[in-house]
Amino acid sequence: MIKLEDKYIEIGKITRYQGNKGEVRVMPSTDIPERFFELESVFLQKADEFYQLEIEYIRFHKQFVVIKFFGIDSIAEAEELKNSQVLIVESEKYLLPEDSYYVDDLIGCEVYLSDNNYLGKVIEVVDTSGTDIILVKGKAKEYMLPASREMIVEIDLEAEKIIYNPIPGLLEL
Repeated sequence: MIKLEDKYIEIGKITRYQGNKGEVRVMPSTDIPERFFELESVFLQKADEFYQLEIEYIRFHKQFVVIKFFGIDSIAEAEELKNSQVLIVESEKYLLPEDSYYVDDLIGCEVYLSDNNYLGKVIEVVDTSGTDIILVKGKAKEYMLPASREMIVEIDLEAEKIIYNPIPGLLEL
């Protein structure tokens, strides 16, 4: 049973229709796209619209997850879902190994340098298919910080605080 106070997390975004049977192509935003196979339904959000759809079947095509929803049986119906966020209830997210974090949990964290100087707030984490980049909005400018284990001293999600120790010359303050 879904309650209004439930929180949701994005696991993908519908980019377009796939084929002519009402399937949609989803770009996963999870590092574990296989998790889609465990779902019976998902929530979709597009602008002010928010609703739940039951999954008929799922398959993979290249780097995309292809989903067929019950009741979506044509290209036109599938096209209406384009640009929808694919969401699950936060309580359904996987437990991660130690020192691994969900991007949503990092957004809004305050970033301090190891000398205790305040840098700014995390506004986005960019997946580069290599070392992710943490975008931090400071008072005067934005910073792009490599999410390298060698430079991240500590992440305290309860305090919403990240302590960062950049290599010399990385930051101009």
